[in-house]
Amino acid sequence: MENQILRVSLLGGLRFDYGENHVDDTSGHSKKIWLLLAYLVCIRGRAASREELAGLLWPEDKRPTNLTNAMKTTLFRVRASLEQLYEGAGHQLVLSRESGYAWNTELPLLLDVDEFRSLCASRGERQLEDWLQAAELFGEGFLPKLRENPWAAETAAQLRRLYIETVLGALPLLEERRRWKDAAELCREAILRDPLNEELYCRRMSALLRMGENRAAALVYEDMNQFFLSQAGALPGEEAQTIYRRAVSGVSSGAVASAAIVDQLSEGTPSGAYFCEYDVFRAIYRLQVRDSARSGEETSLAVLTVVHKYGGELNRRSLDLVMGNLLRLIPELLRHGDAVAQCSASQYVLLLPRAGFQDGREVCRRISRAFARQYPHSPATLQVTVCPLKPGEQVPVPVDDPTPA
Repeated sequence: MENQILRVSLLGGLRFDYGENHVDDTSGHSKKIWLLLAYLVCIRGRAASREELAGLLWPEDKRPTNLTNAMKTTLFRVRASLEQLYEGAGHQLVLSRESGYAWNTELPLLLDVDEFRSLCASRGERQLEDWLQAAELFGEGFLPKLRENPWAAETAAQLRRLYIETVLGALPLLEERRRWKDAAELCREAILRDPLNEELYCRRMSALLRMGENRAAALVYEDMNQFFLSQAGALPGEEAQTIYRRAVSGVSSGAVASAAIVDQLSEGTPSGAYFCEYDVFRAIYRLQVRDSARSGEETSLAVLTVVHKYGGELNRRSLDLVMGNLLRLIPELLRHGDAVAQCSASQYVLLLPRAGFQDGREVCRRISRAFARQYPHSPATLQVTVCPLKPGEQVPVPVDDPTPA
C-alpha cells in the first residue's frame, strides 16, 4: 500500500479513504472522535495543546474532572478508528508531542477543502468550469453533522460565504453564454445553502423565463414570498416582484374569450373579507385610494401587531400559531368589501373602505375582543394602529398610538 495516498473529505461529511479502505462519520463513534480528527487535519502543520483540544471538545462548564484521562481516552478512540484504513494508521497519522497532538504532515494527503479553495481562486480560461466544479464539490457544506460545535460552525460559515461568492461570480458568466438551464440549476442548489439570498432567487427566475418556464419562475417567487415572510418577517424586493409580474403575464399566450375571462375572474360566493398576498393588497389599496379621491369617501388602514402579553418576544412556534388563529378569525369579522394581507411575520394589514378613524378603531376592538374570548390562554395580545386616509390624501397618517386594543 506504499503507493496509496490518503484522501480526506470534510465537505458533506467526514470521510477518510486509503486505497479500498475507508472510515467515515456514519459509524457509531462519538461525534468527539470525528470532531477531533477533522480539527487535527485542518490545523495540520502545528501541534494542538491539550488545553486547546479540551476547549474544542467540551464546553468550559462541562469539562471532565480528570481532563488528562478523558483526553487520553478520546485519542485512543481516534487512533482506533483510523486502524480501519491500514494497520498502524492511528499512531502513524496522529502524533503525540510534548505540547499536545499533531497530524503527521510527512505523509501525503489530499483534502477536499484545499481543492475547493483552489478551484474558487481559479482565474483564466478554466475559471467558469473550475467555479462550477467548486460549487458541485461543496455539497452540503463543511461537516454538516458537527455544526453544533462553535469551531465547526464558524468554519462552515466561512466556506459557505466563499461558496456563495463563487456562485454569484459564475452566474453572469453562464448568462453571457446563454447557459440558462445550468444557471437555473446552480441557483436552485445555492438557495438550499443560502435561502434568504434574494439575488439567487432573482437570477433563477430570470433564467427560467429565458427558458420559457414562466410558471416555474412564478412558483419560485411564490415559494420565496412565503419563506421570506415566515423566516425574516419581510417581503421580496421590487426586483423580484418585477420579475414575478413578467412571469405571470406570460403564463398563458393567445387571445382568451370574454366569457372565459369573466369565469377566471369570478370568486364564487364570497365569505368575509378578501384575504390576499401583500403585493396584491398593495394594488387593491392604490386602486381604493383613487376611488376615495373621486368619491370623497373616507378609507382606513388598520395594522394589527401580535405582541407578547407580558412583554418580551414570542417564540417562532407560538407566533405562527397565533397568526394562523388570527387568519381564521379576522376575515369573518370584516365586510365582504374589506381586504386583509399579512405584511410581516407578526402583522396583518386591513383595508377598510368607507370607514373613518372611529369606525376602523371599533373594527379592530371587535377583532381583539373576539381573539381574547376565543383564545383566553394565548400568551399573545394585539396592538392596533388605525390610519385614516382622508379624501384627496395619498398617504394615510396614523393618528393613534399602537396601544393594546
